[in-house]
Amino acid sequence: MKHTDDIKKKIYQIAAITDRGQRLNPFVANMYQEKLQEMDQLIKDLEKQNSEITEKKLSGEWELIYSTVELFRSSPFFLAIEKALNNEFKSNLFFKLHQLQVGSFGLSTIGRIAQNIDFEKKEFISTFDTIIFGLTTIPILGWFKLLPTFGGRVITLADELNLNDNILQMNLRKTKVSKVEGLNKIPIFSKLLMDRWYPVKDVWGKLPWNKEIPSCDVSVIYLDEEIRIMKDLYGSIFIYIKPTISLLNF
Repeated sequence: MKHTDDIKKKIYQIAAITDRGQRLNPFVANMYQEKLQEMDQLIKDLEKQNSEITEKKLSGEWELIYSTVELFRSSPFFLAIEKALNNEFKSNLFFKLHQLQVGSFGLSTIGRIAQNIDFEKKEFISTFDTIIFGLTTIPILGWFKLLPTFGGRVITLADELNLNDNILQMNLRKTKVSKVEGLNKIPIFSKLLMDRWYPVKDVWGKLPWNKEIPSCDVSVIYLDEEIRIMKDLYGSIFIYIKPTISLLNF
């Protein structure tokens, strides 16, 4: 049996060279599929190692380093949408369309993705940084930026957090967009919509197609002091590590 540290080292290497797994997404480019197979086997090897899953080890801040699907889908907001759609094909189509809408021409990219798990408060906070107009130049003609870089941090709060048979269960409560140090706020949008909580749970229940409260379940398939591997409703994988420096700002 492979040593745990050796397995994790290879997982970190693949996560790094594949841009958190996004270069393995066939929707973007059908490249490096051998790395996808290698990562799948490494995860299976790690699952075989004995590691107790407890609230204590789950608690604290984590940072996403790898995903087999779009990065934003690690958020409880999108996990709740996936559960509400109750259909794998519809879910994948919805998220692909969302990716096209926000990411076309590279106008918007996703930066750091982090989560904070607090069983004492029964809260699960997820954040992802979005960067708009990161690179806006005219090739060949010039190298100066046409537009400044804007962005923000999307924060989602889920409550009633519970660990049941290695499954994290939670209810979506509210979300907001806040400022990220080093990024300009989005003009107009920032004054109207940023830095205020929106009661997603309350609005969700008023929509006629939502028959249940917004909730999500995600399985913990491996956990130790430095790495956490999760699996969603349809088998998508998300890998997190403990960050060296905390950058969360709620």
